Amino acid sequence: MQKREYLNFEGITISSYEYGEFDKIFNILSPHKGIITAIIKRIRKTSNKNFDYIDVFQKMNFKASITDNFYIIYEAKSVETWFERPIKLTNLSSGNIIAELTINFNSINENNNYIYHLVSKCLKWISNDIFIFTLVYFQIKLLLAEGIFPEINICLNCNNKIQPGDYLLNLIESGIFCNKCSKKTKFSSLKLLEQEIRLLKHIKNTEYDNNLNINNIITEKVELNLYKKLSTYIKFYTNKELKSEKILFSSLNK
Repeated sequence: MQKREYLNFEGITISSYEYGEFDKIFNILSPHKGIITAIIKRIRKTSNKNFDYIDVFQKMNFKASITDNFYIIYEAKSVETWFERPIKLTNLSSGNIIAELTINFNSINENNNYIYHLVSKCLKWISNDIFIFTLVYFQIKLLLAEGIFPEINICLNCNNKIQPGDYLLNLIESGIFCNKCSKKTKFSSLKLLEQEIRLLKHIKNTEYDNNLNINNIITEKVELNLYKKLSTYIKFYTNKELKSEKILFSSLNK
């Protein structure tokens, strides 16, 4: 006979899809176990006093039964909701990018608690209509947490300090090559501008609290260009396209 366990946990719903005629499956980010995939049965058929309204990008307290790592949610109570319903397209697409990145990495390690609070913080900023900076911040902090943030101070090939204007991010080697060394390699490189390097270093060394006030640290154009370059860098490692990017750029008219 299979042993059934019961678990109470807090989590953030980051994606969902319909399953069968009445059921729904949610990917839930939890602070201790990372991403949990769980089913709520008959959620589209009947109302249940054990469930508050449940949708993506909500923080909730869950109760689940578990058999062979299969989670069945039987109670869900709201803790925090970031976005008004219906969710604005820019909020939804930005949130979906964060969800996709989280799922694509999904390391089951000591970083789960940090990633959980990082996602919570970034969803709050997005709800305040801070989009591109939030996404760049999330990209950088996720790369740092996963240990694949590129070396940005010295050339990985010659070990010399990078000079102004000589910023070429080598995808294979995960770091900056100077112009001279980059010309000797066949591997693809992304040129990073001085302002983009400054923003990389600033976010790398800064942990903002929930109440973000960026004080025009950098221009929106620099943020967007850096986001696209980091996105290319991340795609190289995950080998996965982010479906929500095109929707975001369309909603922002970028």
